[in-house]
Amino acid sequence: MPKTARGLNYVANDLRPPWRTSGLPVVFNHGIGTNHGVWSEWVPIVAARHPMVRFDLRGFGASPVPPVDHRWSMDELIDDLLEVATTTGSGKVHVVGESIGGTIALAAALRAPERFASVAISNASHRGPGITNIQGWRKTYESQGHAAWNAEMMANRFYPGAAAPAALAWFSEVQEKADRHAVLALAALLAGLDLSEALRSFKVPLSITLPDASPFITPSHGAEMHALVPNARLRIVPHAKHGLPFSHARSEAEALVAFLSEIEGA
Repeated sequence: MPKTARGLNYVANDLRPPWRTSGLPVVFNHGIGTNHGVWSEWVPIVAARHPMVRFDLRGFGASPVPPVDHRWSMDELIDDLLEVATTTGSGKVHVVGESIGGTIALAAALRAPERFASVAISNASHRGPGITNIQGWRKTYESQGHAAWNAEMMANRFYPGAAAPAALAWFSEVQEKADRHAVLALAALLAGLDLSEALRSFKVPLSITLPDASPFITPSHGAEMHALVPNARLRIVPHAKHGLPFSHARSEAEALVAFLSEIEGA
């Protein structure tokens, strides 16, 4: 797979028929503990209308894992996203982010609104204060180990039977390989972030999707963002946990395509 100059692993998909030339590219930014494969079932639906680029967040998948003493920053993660967006060759892109990937997308659109045609976030928040159940991750690692953290995360992401057994087994296997230091460092970075005031001047069309039962981010976070951002859209998905983009991949991909069509006037 290709890599950016900063070493980020990415994959591009374009399944549009040769006669369809419309549709801006869409960049997908995943969250903590997984890799670009989390978006796999979105590909047939989204890439039939838009070029797609999925990349591995720094610290995960085949992207670089920084050393233990690395100073993580939101600016670095924004730079990563913008570099991946540049690979599309388009002046503007749509961006989709889940969990901290959604927070990064918000921050990137605040810093460089001219680069984005829209932002769509799923199970993501604009502020760390109020996000629950991430404060105990370090204790879980130290007292029970990585396998216990992975099992806890799977329960927090999915109801039993939320996806096919093979899909859930894949997710657990990927998450089991997640770098502990990257997990904890990004959790700490997210916990200290608050974009509330900045969002009052958000200039990019925004779609907010939240599950009704994430143990981390409650629907109230979405209500706050909806109140802060002019013309934002808010949707709550019932009977879903924090793994919403994976467990509900096809229906969420269809909802995204409808949103992008509205933005582009297609």
